[in-house]
Amino acid sequence: MKILISAAEASSDVHGAQLLRALRVKARQSGLGEVEAFGIGGPLLQAEGLRAVVDARELLSMGFTEVFGRLPRILRALRRIEQEAVAQRPDVVVVIDYPEFHFRLARRLQGRGLPLVYFIPPKVWVWRKKRVAVLRALFSRILTILPFEEDFYRKAGLAVSYVGNPLMDELPLAMTREEARRRLGLDGGRRVLVAMPGSRPSELKRHVELFLDSAARTARELGEKLLVLMPLPAMGDTLSLQQRVLAWGARAGVAAESLEVRVSQGNAHECLIAADAGLIKSGTSTLEAGVLGCPHAVVYRTSFLTGLLFRLLVRYRGPVGLVNLVACGTEPREHYLMREIVLGAATPGAIAAELGSLLTDSRRREELAGGMKRLRARLLPPEAGQGPSALAAQEILAVVREKRG
Repeated sequence: MKILISAAEASSDVHGAQLLRALRVKARQSGLGEVEAFGIGGPLLQAEGLRAVVDARELLSMGFTEVFGRLPRILRALRRIEQEAVAQRPDVVVVIDYPEFHFRLARRLQGRGLPLVYFIPPKVWVWRKKRVAVLRALFSRILTILPFEEDFYRKAGLAVSYVGNPLMDELPLAMTREEARRRLGLDGGRRVLVAMPGSRPSELKRHVELFLDSAARTARELGEKLLVLMPLPAMGDTLSLQQRVLAWGARAGVAAESLEVRVSQGNAHECLIAADAGLIKSGTSTLEAGVLGCPHAVVYRTSFLTGLLFRLLVRYRGPVGLVNLVACGTEPREHYLMREIVLGAATPGAIAAELGSLLTDSRRREELAGGMKRLRARLLPPEAGQGPSALAAQEILAVVREKRG
């Protein structure tokens, strides 16, 4: 059985690897045989056996404007994957997140007789709701990982299933703070921050120095030296991050002495569990932090043009962080589970004030602990005894059987 998987981002690579592993197991159990997977993926999917027609690390970009600098590379990738799909005739095509790329790929494959499944669909309930019609026309099945999305897509007439959140398969939910600190070689009594500025070049450019300035200001206000952990995913460029940190230290001078910064790769979960608080770029990492019990600020900066377009075109006014969307829903509120500091409001002063509260306000930390516990419960899969990746695999194989039948 042949499956085309397209996972073109760091978080998608993690989810895709879990999904491919589950697909292999489910395919054998259901008599569909061995799975031959090809497409787009990063190191984790490739280690799981995906034959990479395109390496996902070639496609890292984000935002309205940031994507244009990589457009020639993206168009080449689309042509290559389209050609391979036509040549190989997979039983099903599974795309994961990254709508800007996958809508284009789906249109190219439309009419080829290949059923398409969208795992982790775009957040069309935030903006561009006209995309719902495109999803309905292009995709055989939508597999959503946020509980409130299923009702939205079903009312819009799409074939949708909520499978639970794949983080519940991927995160070390039983790991304690003491164990995480032991694995990282940290002093048990030391105050630790985790800073996750993103993995794309544009994200690092907009968040690394902001996070370091904010952490240094927090350290000065607390009168102590803070340890800052900066973990990158497997697809991240650690050398680039280390160079940014060193350059910041040279510019910051005395301020840099209030921080010890450690850059690492592939150990973000241990860092989130070990930390006392965090600065997390809006995205999947905020949900990971919430599930693993790390109180944090959701921070996001973008280019001036992207920010301007967002304010002018997007009418959505609810929370932007996944941790808040799952915990609080899509309606605007005065307070969310984690504070969101985004666009022009994301200044070192505002962020440092929030970090100080997260580190020193024991009552608030207790309230956040209760909120994060409830958050974890909301992400459990709808079927007891089956993980989200296994349920997603089950739905995908049902599409394969429908095609063959």
